[in-house]
Amino acid sequence: MRITAVTATLLRERVLWARPVERIVTMRAPEDRPSPHVDQQVPIPGSVLVEIETDDGLRGVGLGGGGAAGVLVVDTFLRPLLLGRDAGAVEDLWDLMYRVTFRYGQAGIVLMAMSAVDLALWDLRGIAQGQPVWRLLGGKVRERVPVYATIRDPLWAQAQGFWGVKLGGPYGPADGAEGMLKNEAYVAALRERVGPAFRILIDCARTWDVDYTLAMARRLAPYDLYLIEEPIAPHDVDGYVRLRMAIDTTRIACGEHVYTRYAARQLLERGAVDVIQPDIRWTGGLTDVLAVCELAAAHGIPVMPHRGGMAWALPLAMARPECVVAEGLVLTPEEAVYSVFDGEPVPEGGHLTASDAPGFGLTLAPERIEEYRSEV
Repeated sequence: MRITAVTATLLRERVLWARPVERIVTMRAPEDRPSPHVDQQVPIPGSVLVEIETDDGLRGVGLGGGGAAGVLVVDTFLRPLLLGRDAGAVEDLWDLMYRVTFRYGQAGIVLMAMSAVDLALWDLRGIAQGQPVWRLLGGKVRERVPVYATIRDPLWAQAQGFWGVKLGGPYGPADGAEGMLKNEAYVAALRERVGPAFRILIDCARTWDVDYTLAMARRLAPYDLYLIEEPIAPHDVDGYVRLRMAIDTTRIACGEHVYTRYAARQLLERGAVDVIQPDIRWTGGLTDVLAVCELAAAHGIPVMPHRGGMAWALPLAMARPECVVAEGLVLTPEEAVYSVFDGEPVPEGGHLTASDAPGFGLTLAPERIEEYRSEV
């Protein structure tokens, strides 16, 4: 099963519920107002769709990130490495790509592009063996995966049976003491709406600092937050260690912007996080996230993959005991029709289950590919 073709296509990014967007709102505020941290709309690079074909007529698809630069990485640096090689040697190919690009690709765009390639190779592996990816990972440890909804109306999410809801932490250090009071009022109102049992997660998108997070954790303790996600930059391992040592009223999570098992190992070995959140489309694909799962299991840390409810990461949640819950982004059948793939998993009763079809169980929808295609 030799690789004969590697094709990269730039697509407009699919953020949250599968609709294509050109910009992403980095934080959500409960009211309209100017702020250096809230409601900033910034351009985003877009997704990289990779298709890999083999000499026996098989084709696998994967979706990564990195935009036009990611397409350049695939076309210029990764394709020459892959052509003619055994598509079934997935782990060896990951190691080859990582080592060859090491000088310029230990994080960011190169890893995002590698992720698309790696996922396409796993898709091929499943298709060649006639098996879903979750079975390649050893089989199911659970039949259904609980899902939390990201940036949705909490009452809607609760009524649909979701495990919890994740919303933005709208105010940061630049907003001073008044911002702290507003943060507290915001979370208090959420807790009042959903009652004592529904889980609330706050994503700070790296806009807080250590002291601010410590102060907010004290203020928010009465409202039983499930976790505070990425309050500070992920490379500030010392800061995360300080937070985890000092905060016992909620969990501290990080990992969405941590690239490869090597960076994740620092967080885990130093006891810097309560939850780790690798993104399978950014950190290096399934091959790398599997390694992160092994490390997390060895340290007794649960894994909640970023975008874990998408078809690429869902097999992990089905097959790995440390993957406790999935992040749901495509949450309704109406939203799934916006995807560039048919077969996008959609929750039922707040739970997801991975497809039994070979590979990741997705097929490209050509008409949507053309609609979402972007120029390099």
